[in-house]
Amino acid sequence: MQNQIVPPSFLFQFSMAAPQVNSIPRKKGGLLQLDDACRIFVPGRLNDSKASFDLKVAWNPEGLGIEFDVRGKKLPPAGRRSSLKTSDYISIFIDTRHTANVHRATEYCASLNVFPVDEDFDEKPAVVFAEIAQQRATKKDQDGRKCGLQCHTHPNGYTLELWIPQTQMFGFDEAPSIGRIGFYCVVHDTELGEIPLSIADDFPIAFDPSTWLQLELKA
Repeated sequence: MQNQIVPPSFLFQFSMAAPQVNSIPRKKGGLLQLDDACRIFVPGRLNDSKASFDLKVAWNPEGLGIEFDVRGKKLPPAGRRSSLKTSDYISIFIDTRHTANVHRATEYCASLNVFPVDEDFDEKPAVVFAEIAQQRATKKDQDGRKCGLQCHTHPNGYTLELWIPQTQMFGFDEAPSIGRIGFYCVVHDTELGEIPLSIADDFPIAFDPSTWLQLELKA
């Protein structure tokens, strides 16, 4: 097969819609329990990649709910925040003032590493806010322990449910009136490799918000 210089997912501008679900986070049962109306298209599937993941996203004025379903693993998820290269985890990037033309992260940008299992945290699921290189300004009051997180393992993978309160996303309180945020994620897996939402780390996705996708907040 001929090598692709430019991945097909880079040729399109994707704007994905996330519905408003006021019942999350749920008080009983699963943290989110999102239905198919919350399913988000993963553009990375256009790049002839055998590995992929299912993604569901919903929001309400109190925060953002994200559900990942990772399949194709032979071993249970494992890892630790102190050793990312040998860990299974998911990187998430959010920009509550997304304009798609800013190349340096602002105070409205946040980065999270989400671990289905963190051996540095009693082998429990964990959320860790991460620094973004060359970020213009940051808000120091972010605490991953204030996020909701549940992980359910399967024989061939895991499902991870994450709730990010609006207090942990600077500017999210005004995002519903704007109607959109920037969003990106990458699944890092010791068996499956890196599985990006769209383009891979050949592009500056770790610090350039213009490479992130637009998530429409639908009422």
